[in-house]
Amino acid sequence: IVSEWMGYALLFETMLPSVLAARDAIMKSPSLDHGGGVGGTMWPSRSSIYLEGASDERLNYWDDVYGINMSAMKDRVVRELVDDAGVEVVEDRYIVTDRAELIEFDLNTCKDWDLDFESEFELRPRKKVDDDNAVVEIQKLVVSFDVSFSLPHVPNTNAVSFSTGCQSEPTHWKQTVLWFDPRCGAGFPSLAKGEVMRGKFKMGRNEQNPREMDFHVRWEVGRWEDSEEGGEEGTNKRTFRRRTEG
Repeated sequence: IVSEWMGYALLFETMLPSVLAARDAIMKSPSLDHGGGVGGTMWPSRSSIYLEGASDERLNYWDDVYGINMSAMKDRVVRELVDDAGVEVVEDRYIVTDRAELIEFDLNTCKDWDLDFESEFELRPRKKVDDDNAVVEIQKLVVSFDVSFSLPHVPNTNAVSFSTGCQSEPTHWKQTVLWFDPRCGAGFPSLAKGEVMRGKFKMGRNEQNPREMDFHVRWEVGRWEDSEEGGEEGTNKRTFRRRTEG
């Protein structure tokens, strides 16, 4: 079954469930031998959703607009940025963390209910922070996806894949961005030496309009520390020391 169902952040517009219904109705399982031959497959056959952190300089623009301080505009711009997920091409030079996989789907076996998910994530600075006083500031989270086309039960075949990540050639899917709200807490989150951002990422269909996606992200910044307290004899227990959260 060949279908181009992918949307922004992979699942926007919720076209995959209808393809899964067709799969279950007419396609033979790829893992079974059907009279001397293999079953069918979905194309794409696998897909994954990824998350990474990025910087963004657009708010700084209002500090000096052709010599005029228009920083009063920032609050209005921020309200627009944080109200909805955005779709844009994010250049690789603005990515400040590693790229973490949130979830992988085997499209030959996944179910409709798997498409509404919650995953834990952990992001680390892309470049090593050596200076004790240096920080990596994260203005937004970037969501992208990869897909692959393979015949896993046919010998001597090679998978073909492409990525919508910021490190690859831009596609019409671009990337989906989720801005942090600098008006909350201590402003934009930042990672100091030895720190990571960890949290839970929830993505699912909107109850009123299932073709739309809802995102919910809980995060905290801190560092992992080894402690002998609570661990078995001769082992260390890792403890996460939180500095800030949102």
